[in-house]
Amino acid sequence: MPRLYALAFVLIAAGSAQAAEKTLDKTFTVSPGGTLLVEADGADIHVAGNDSNQVVVHMVFRGSESDLAKMKIDAVQTSNGVSVTMKKEDRGWFSWGGWGGEQNIQVTVPRHYTVNAHTGGGGVELKDTEGAATLHTSGGDVSAKNVGGNVELKTSGGSIHADAIRGDVDADTSGGDVSAKNITGNAKLQTSGGSIQADTVQGDVDADTSGGDVRLLKVDGKIRGNSSGGSVRLSLVGANRGISATSSGGDIEMSLPRGTAARIDASTSGGEVTTDIPVTTTVVKEHALHGTFNGGGETIYAHTSGGSIRVHAEN
Repeated sequence: MPRLYALAFVLIAAGSAQAAEKTLDKTFTVSPGGTLLVEADGADIHVAGNDSNQVVVHMVFRGSESDLAKMKIDAVQTSNGVSVTMKKEDRGWFSWGGWGGEQNIQVTVPRHYTVNAHTGGGGVELKDTEGAATLHTSGGDVSAKNVGGNVELKTSGGSIHADAIRGDVDADTSGGDVSAKNITGNAKLQTSGGSIQADTVQGDVDADTSGGDVRLLKVDGKIRGNSSGGSVRLSLVGANRGISATSSGGDIEMSLPRGTAARIDASTSGGEVTTDIPVTTTVVKEHALHGTFNGGGETIYAHTSGGSIRVHAEN
């Protein structure tokens, strides 16, 4: 049950108009392994893990008095953990639209906690937890750092940043860049309008963008990189488990260990294909290369419609 509870309403003079502030502070004693659920219409959400046995919630809403009167702001303990809400209660026909004020939710949880956070228009940030996480927003950035569990990160209008994730990463944005580094697990990275960069991944990487460059560096796993409007660059560490690199309008550059065993299938409609690794060829043309590296292995497929393809050997 809650150990600490505080709810405050403050009226602030703002010229001839009245602005309002509502705050909520609650502390719950919980067991590790629970779930934090956060539901908000447009708040920024910040969640951090620590070594305590408490969930500490701090919420602030600032806006007009009429907005404040329609806002539900609450935090309750449930059988599974803690549920936090900052949402508009009146959803009638004339109540839709953005909030003009400030909304902020800050929560600390035990380190071993699952986190599900959803907001309609703010940013979502998570750090220092051990457990699965689902972070969704319709209009802001999403960030997860130092998380020991699978993470799902989705936004309709911002960028995504994942760093030091010990689990699988599923990142999807309709309008921003995607960055993932220091990942121990598989990474699925998608954006409709930005670039993708992954660095130091121990697992498979599947990256797809409609409008930017793709950089998949120091990957120890199967690799797929596709861009409809930019270049693709990748580097492999460890054994070849299969590689696919495709672009509709840019160059493709691959750095592979010199001893990589593979079947190479590379072609371009508008550039040249070159390799530093000796190849036993079955087909060699100005715009195509088909053969094997070091006796053959999993296929390395590379195709671009408008650039060159280069394979570099790393010792």
